Amino acid sequence: MTPVRFATIISGTLKAWGIAEHCVLKEEDFSCLITLNSNMIVEVIYEEQPFGSIWRIREKDQKESIHPSVGAALKSLALILCPNRKVGRVVFAS
Repeated sequence: MTPVRFATIISGTLKAWGIAEHCVLKEEDFSCLITLNSNMIVEVIYEEQPFGSIWRIREKDQKESIHPSVGAALKSLALILCPNRKVGRVVFAS
């Protein structure tokens, strides 16, 4: 994963969901903070671990969720940010 690829995945997904303007990316840390309102704050973090890569999603005042793939992480993020939106199963990134 490169910082540019991380930014492409996150910003492209949020743009497709119509909430890209609510995101602050920190490419160098592989993280982003999404703030929809004072009660809806979500942090997304990508990490390389000795056993593989993981995606962490932290919602304000909620337990952190950890995902082994970008697809699972985006599905979880969609359930938080767009609960009434149908969840897709294909992710394209270039």
